[in-house]
Amino acid sequence: MRTSLLPFVAALSLSVAVRAQHPYDVALAAANAGLLDSAMASVQRAIVHDPADARAYKLRGDLHQRKDEVDEALDDYNRSEQLDPSNARLYISRSALRISKGMLKTALKDCEMAIELAPDDPDGYYNRACLLYLGDNVEGARKDAERAVKLDPQHADALYLAGVANGELHQDEIGLAQIADALALKPTIPGGVMSMAILLYESLRYEEAIVKFSEVLATDTNNLADAYYYRGDCYYHLKNKEKACADFSACAALKDKDAVFIRKNYCETDLGHIPKKPVRKRRRTMVEF
Repeated sequence: MRTSLLPFVAALSLSVAVRAQHPYDVALAAANAGLLDSAMASVQRAIVHDPADARAYKLRGDLHQRKDEVDEALDDYNRSEQLDPSNARLYISRSALRISKGMLKTALKDCEMAIELAPDDPDGYYNRACLLYLGDNVEGARKDAERAVKLDPQHADALYLAGVANGELHQDEIGLAQIADALALKPTIPGGVMSMAILLYESLRYEEAIVKFSEVLATDTNNLADAYYYRGDCYYHLKNKEKACADFSACAALKDKDAVFIRKNYCETDLGHIPKKPVRKRRRTMVEF
């Protein structure tokens, strides 16, 4: 008989424990579990419980940021800063929001404050690397990304950005190795396989690039036109007109002007080369922050 009461007693004990927790801790646990509405309700209670709790405002700002509520997030971050200007993670969160919205000057100040307060936190360097990359300071981005990786070798996003930057600096082999390692740690990095494919293409490793472009075409609807174009160009360099034109035609169907030109002046002719081949603007990786 007593055994049958154990589940009830355990559930009751858990309920009492949860009720006894500080509302901020409940909110943080819910946020970490991805339960944003529950986290928001709990953090509101935390702020009512203690209107001077800087952590609660910072957490509510993070929740607003995840919901893309920019003004609300900034208001909470600013309030948290007023209450506790020594929290490095606050500046990391606020810099992330500002970078994602193109507020690069104010984001830089946040990154530098985060690094000053917590020089061993890799996220401060990673955020600044993203900012520098978006501002076309590729060498600076490389240095900061690699500093982040040195602090945390498992930081896949920083490792990926270091690889992208090295690729743009024509350090192809280093960049390829870093991107490969990053994808091994985090296969879901947005645009990661495409970046590797482009770097293989630029290294004239056409057969390997074809494999990666094919992977992109099978999994990434955001890069279809470029993937068809570059895979077609790989086949073109390998003297396979049939496969090249199949890809150029697929790219042309997506309204790509270079591919339309090639289809008309090469694929629909008996020529063995593309006359006045378009010089395609170098594809720059877009860092999704």
